[in-house]
Amino acid sequence: MIDAQIKVDLQQFNRSLTDIERKQLPYAIMLTLNETAKGGRLEVQREMERVFERPTPYAKRGVVYDRASRQNLRAAVVVTGDRTKGGLPATAFLGPQIEGGMRTHKAFERQLVDRGLMQRNLVAVPAKRAPLDRYGNMTQGFLNRVMADLQIDYRGAGATRTRTSSSLKRNKNYKNARFFVPRQPSHLYPGVYQRDPATNAIHPVILFVPQVSYRVRLRLREVVERYVVANVHDHFAVAFQRAVRTAR
Repeated sequence: MIDAQIKVDLQQFNRSLTDIERKQLPYAIMLTLNETAKGGRLEVQREMERVFERPTPYAKRGVVYDRASRQNLRAAVVVTGDRTKGGLPATAFLGPQIEGGMRTHKAFERQLVDRGLMQRNLVAVPAKRAPLDRYGNMTQGFLNRVMADLQIDYRGAGATRTRTSSSLKRNKNYKNARFFVPRQPSHLYPGVYQRDPATNAIHPVILFVPQVSYRVRLRLREVVERYVVANVHDHFAVAFQRAVRTAR
């Protein structure tokens, strides 16, 4: 988990309070922390729009915030690996962008490695002919077809089973079953290739390239800290008035 903690220091302010105000202070702090964390999360998501090219809604949803309670006056803007249902956890693809380092293999890459089709120190990137979605990622349907042709029981969205030789012969779309990984060493660059059944010509669709270390691009803690400094006092003023008003 990667987080940016949000704190409120009110020691001097506490000395000037009435009994009712002092009693309601934890509630006001809780409201302040939650409103600040919510705003900090939105600020991080806006920063993602600025530093990344077309970040996916899935990636932006990977930034969440932990709410404070009266019993636990702590809040944080969080990128976590255990709350993203389905698919790669947020820490896997946002972590290297926040802290630097190597990115984690995606599910289909892990299966290529496990089958011995791609070396562990490589990653898969789209070649010119790979169909991409509007966020610049390879489409799920394309990956499903590739992995089925490679006879890998891939569990991507819409993938159900591998293709066998007998099923390919029965399949009316047999002409589309034309993806393969050349054995190395080969005169072909490592990757996945597509064979044209009409001309027998081959073209790369996915290339296996060396992993590179990511530089820090999303400065999560700095973004949250700037938001806190600029907004926490206004959030507290509103929260304190609300807390005192509810006590009357």
